[in-house]
Amino acid sequence: FGKENPLKANEWVRTFGATAGDPEGARLNLWAPAEARSAGGKSEIGYWGMELGRMLVESEQMPVCLINGAVGGTRIDQHQRNVADPEDVRTIYGRLLWRVRAAGLTHGIRAILWHQGENDQGADGPTGGFGYETYEKYFVSLAGDWKRDYPNVQRYYAFQIWPKSCAMGVNGSDNRLRDVQRRLPRLFSNLTVIATLGVKPPGGCHFPAAGYAQFAGYLHPLMRQQLYGHARTASEFPGLQRAYFVSQRRDEVVLEFDQPMQWSDSLMNQFFLAGQSGLVQSGAVEGNRVILKLREPAAGTSITYLDSARWNPENLLIGVNGLAALTFCDVPIDEQ
Repeated sequence: FGKENPLKANEWVRTFGATAGDPEGARLNLWAPAEARSAGGKSEIGYWGMELGRMLVESEQMPVCLINGAVGGTRIDQHQRNVADPEDVRTIYGRLLWRVRAAGLTHGIRAILWHQGENDQGADGPTGGFGYETYEKYFVSLAGDWKRDYPNVQRYYAFQIWPKSCAMGVNGSDNRLRDVQRRLPRLFSNLTVIATLGVKPPGGCHFPAAGYAQFAGYLHPLMRQQLYGHARTASEFPGLQRAYFVSQRRDEVVLEFDQPMQWSDSLMNQFFLAGQSGLVQSGAVEGNRVILKLREPAAGTSITYLDSARWNPENLLIGVNGLAALTFCDVPIDEQ
């Protein structure tokens, strides 16, 4: 969103410390109104943090504190806790933990907001393997440490990143990483996954201001109902629950989602059976079921929606609520 500060500070949106990575700057002992961007990261929470704070203050009529611990261009293994020195200033986790403890908020943290994974799409991690192979393990470890250090945390909000975000990933490895992110709620009943591929205007790596504002717009209704007790609204992103063949002929596949869906014939080329495209002849919806009629009986037993090598951000599978479905990769197709 540019170098200049795009939003005026609000006295009811507060933060503590700075996002600086150097030992001196990282130990800034200061409560202050939050800024979208500032020199040295002082009181900085980013554009969508500011927008989210403003929305919550306006809707809930109460102050809010957001503390930004993000560091760009990092893998999930770099966010892990140093068991020997949890407040280690050399670590991303330690710098954030020190700020929360210094602010006296260890028991006041209610939610963790997690948008990360671009640098895990390839094979640059410490094991030499692909990021999707170890992402779940690292996330589970990280979530356990969050619960240990912030014992009253109630909700986790994790974004499924943009396809091939920042032009990273090899031979579909980014598709598999997004699928790991999609499946995280199966491990955490209090975790909600948010799709970024429906954000407009889009941003394959970084987003323009209006795009980041949409991040906040996606989070706000979810947090209102899950943290502030408001009535449930249709604000969750469609997630695939199951895929199965209609009959032993294997010429029709049902995709069962967790909410009612919409269909457009332009989507037929966005589905891949065992990596092969062009097999869907037609599609239809019945409530939360997307039904794909195949041109011929399927030889493969897995299905993918949206390959980052050939997709269009204007051609997305969406729910009746207008939100983009989470992408999925190599999901097994059950026999009926």
